Amino acid sequence: MPLFGQILVIAALDSELSLLKSELKALPVGQVAGQTYLRGNIGDLTVLLSAVRVGVVSAALTLGGLIAGLPVGSVIMCGSAGAFDNSGLKIGDVAVASAEILAELGLCQGPGYGSGTALGLDGLDQEIALDREITEALVQAAADVAQARVVKSLTVVGVSADVSQGRTRADRFAAGMENMEGYAAAVAGIRWGIPVGEVRGISNQVGNRDKTTWDLASASELAQAAVLNYLHRLAET
Repeated sequence: MPLFGQILVIAALDSELSLLKSELKALPVGQVAGQTYLRGNIGDLTVLLSAVRVGVVSAALTLGGLIAGLPVGSVIMCGSAGAFDNSGLKIGDVAVASAEILAELGLCQGPGYGSGTALGLDGLDQEIALDREITEALVQAAADVAQARVVKSLTVVGVSADVSQGRTRADRFAAGMENMEGYAAAVAGIRWGIPVGEVRGISNQVGNRDKTTWDLASASELAQAAVLNYLHRLAET
């Protein structure tokens, strides 16, 4: 639950917020760090919306500017993600992140993964837990729209090139899904002292580069529907 300020819902792309914009009747109200943000309402609950663009660096910079410039009390990230093939997740499911892990952080130990602890530096957290209360509320909200599961989420700088690399990453970090922005939100939560949650629709299997088998649109809509359900429940409390 937000501790103060307003709820900020973010996604990598504007298209991953389209349903929320429509349902909340959200309108542009300004720019921060070169990024337009919108404001909408569900009942008496005010919600801010903004895209943060693709990739962990862009997401971190944009989100940092939004939190610094706006009265943000909590952050919810939504969008799509790929599921690792041993996760139990399939296309059309919804995954809620219990933690975010940055795959390449630290000492490189193989293609696409490193070890944060191997460098022995204080404050280098390769895995960051997300807010437990929001995570529990999101999975309950998501269960009303699709099969939902709580998993660790792996943020990557570059997505897995094939199924074998995906399996190596999944086994290394015990992760269930792969994305490119979530770790930025997790770090922002720690640095700014605000609760963060994350929910994503599963659009593809990690390592399968045949995009004709993907369903990005449905995955994004499912994640947004879960967020809407969460917001409606929050507005009623």
